[in-house]
Amino acid sequence: MANPEYQTLILDLGDVLFTWSAETRTSIPPRLLKDLMNGQTWFEYERGRISQDECYERVGREFSVDPSAVAEALKQARESLRPNEELLALVRELKAQYHGQLRVFALSNISLPDYEYVIKLPTDWSIFDKVFASAVLGERKPDLAAYEKVLAETGVDPATTVFVDDKIENVEAARSLGIHGIVFDKQEGVFQALRKIFGDPVQQIKEEVSGEKQV
Repeated sequence: MANPEYQTLILDLGDVLFTWSAETRTSIPPRLLKDLMNGQTWFEYERGRISQDECYERVGREFSVDPSAVAEALKQARESLRPNEELLALVRELKAQYHGQLRVFALSNISLPDYEYVIKLPTDWSIFDKVFASAVLGERKPDLAAYEKVLAETGVDPATTVFVDDKIENVEAARSLGIHGIVFDKQEGVFQALRKIFGDPVQQIKEEVSGEKQV
């Protein structure tokens, strides 16, 4: 029997459902690659307001690097994406406990080209009712409009929704709308929190009692 208080789970993709590496075989070091992905030009790209070519040209000028090097570094970073199989397994477990009634969505700050690449990766996309990409929404986290568009389209109640993201500012924005937010920092702790929120309370009591006996 699942906890009826919460009925919806919204997950981030990058650094939550997928891991990736900024280490590339290019002239762009990891720190620089992350910096260029954390500026206003990149944010506009993730909102779908500028094209890939325009984004690469602009960040090239801003960071004094060749746009072709930017393109290659980002291509290699994209190819490093690996699904978090443990998290996928946990979500399947929780959905099973809810007998398929747990709704699961993804909300990701991601450009349209990157989204089109990621959504084709061979992983278990069936766990999601829908994946929301910032480039399609036209808004990105932590802007409240991004969350509000997802809430409006899905019709879910913020009070019965849990949001998981690796960035504290994104989690705080969700919390400001009444959503229960969890920062994805240490995976073990996050998994424990999700099991406590969505899991089988009877099984949890059994595990707690078992743990006490072993102490």
